[in-house]
Amino acid sequence: MSKQIVHHQSQSLWNYTLSPGWTMKEVEILNLALMKFGIGKWRKIINSECLPGKSIGQIYMQTQRLLGQQSLGEFMGLQVDLKKVYLHNMQKKNVFRKNNSIINTGDNMTQEERKKRIAENKKNFGISPTDIVLIKLPRYHVNSQTSFLSHDEIMEGNFTTVEKINNLCALKKDILRKLSKIENGELEEAFDDEVEQKRRYKKVMTDSDSSSV
Repeated sequence: MSKQIVHHQSQSLWNYTLSPGWTMKEVEILNLALMKFGIGKWRKIINSECLPGKSIGQIYMQTQRLLGQQSLGEFMGLQVDLKKVYLHNMQKKNVFRKNNSIINTGDNMTQEERKKRIAENKKNFGISPTDIVLIKLPRYHVNSQTSFLSHDEIMEGNFTTVEKINNLCALKKDILRKLSKIENGELEEAFDDEVEQKRRYKKVMTDSDSSSV
């Protein structure tokens, strides 16, 4: 008999903060997506269509809050128990925090230090391949291409230079796509269709939240 991973989250134990525009249900889905694909695998999460309408910047910032720390470098590529990491961070003393997340006030890690920290975190917080296979994600198809970072998200999210460049390229691609639609008179029709699909998705998420109470 197969089993499916289900996380029963207790707010008294895992008291992370919600980023603007997120519901508890969406954060639960993000938690599962991060365990399934790994931290830093933003494009895979977007392409899985489990969180339609969310940009990479929004996912990045909510991931910071789930882990309880702003710097994600030491977890990049890892599939970990986020709740375990968060509780570990909450026990740390003499650190600076913002929105319950630890802010790095020291020097940046060297490449060797980062590799060592990643190995330690995989050992201490990693989840088994067997459990990863069991993770099931919902899929809500929305025909949206807005998975790039806004200027505000770049300024607030503590992103690396590579991440900024990648998302600026995505922004350029999206602008060119929309300009083409404007020239062909297709933009208004496409926008109306996208709004309707997002409305249906929000209704599904609201109904799901209501039924879980």
